[in-house]
Formats: sequence, structure tokens, C-alpha cells
Amino acid sequence: MADTFQILLSGVALGFSIAAPPGPVTALAAQQVVARSWLSGWLVLLGATAADGIFFALTFYGVTRFVGPALRSILFAIGGVLMLYLAASTVRNARGRERGTPLPRGGRWTSSGKSPFLAGLTIGLTNPFQLAWWVAIGAGMVAEFGSSVAVGFFVGILSWTLIFSAAVHAGVTRYERLAPLVSYASAAIMAGFGLWFLGAGVLTAVT
Repeated sequence: MADTFQILLSGVALGFSIAAPPGPVTALAAQQVVARSWLSGWLVLLGATAADGIFFALTFYGVTRFVGPALRSILFAIGGVLMLYLAASTVRNARGRERGTPLPRGGRWTSSGKSPFLAGLTIGLTNPFQLAWWVAIGAGMVAEFGSSVAVGFFVGILSWTLIFSAAVHAGVTRYERLAPLVSYASAAIMAGFGLWFLGAGVLTAVT
């Protein structure tokens, strides 16, 4: 019983370790909370959690051991382009809301009610740092605990997604002036990660 509880707590801690650090997913989730609703922000995080579920399965079956520089370079490039696109869409939509104009139809990743989950899933699958966590830490976690760690691990991630979405929503609801700041800060973070990803992709490809 003690071992089971220890594995559960270890899984929760590891879940927080991958979900809590600020990154492109949390930036997009914060933007969605401001632009649409608490639910949209949470769906972005839930999509990224689904990506972690896929990585968990791949790690369990040993697939992540075969991730080489070529694949990492491709993921960096895809992730960088996606981050820059989302950053531009966020700024465009934020400016539109300030002017009271309708959201552009083209910004479907940040405007459509059906896309937050897919956006989170896409970012999660193309985020090279998320993949690196699974190669460096996730592989060891699975090797140590096996599939028994899955419950605690995803409880930790899902707990963080709820806490983060609720905290951003509560802050924006109480202090409305924070809304544009959150949108532009989210765009800046996503743009920064986009440039970082592209640069890292080029370095990975040439080395």
C-alpha cells in the first residue's frame, strides 16, 4: 500500500514538473481564457495533456529511444512556425477586440470554439521541449515505475490545468485591465518560443 501511494505521489510530482513550467501551451491557454472563456483555455491545456498521453504510450513501448537529430530539427521548425502564426493571430485578434471589430475568420486557431483542444494537441506534439522531457525524464519514469505511474502522472497534469485556467480566469475577471496585458504577453511569449524553436532547428540541422 505504501509503495502504491509513493508511486502515486511520484507521478503527481512528475506531472506537475512537465505541466507547470511556463511555455507556449500555457501562453496560448492564457490567451484563450482572455479571448473566449475559462473552458477554451482549459481545452488548450487538455489538448497538450492528450499529447502527453501519446508520448507516454510511445515511451512505454520504447519508440522515443529512436528520436534522432533529424526528427528534433523538424519538430523545432514546425513548432517555430506554429508559434509565430499563433502569436500574430493573438495580436491581430487583441487589436480587433480593442477596436470593437469582429474577429478575422482566418484566425481559426484562436477564434473557433472547436479548435482550442486541437491547437493544444498540435503544440504538444510539435513542442520539442515536451518531446525532450519524455526522452530525458519520461523514459526514466516509465522504466522506474512502468504503467502504474500513469494515474498519478495524469492526475498531476490535469490538476495543474484546472488550477492554471481558474487562476487566470479569476485574475482577468477581477481586474479587467489585465486582459489586454495577458493577450500581448502571451503573444510575446509565443513569438519568443517561435524564434527560439526556429533557431534551434537550424542549429540542430547543421550540427
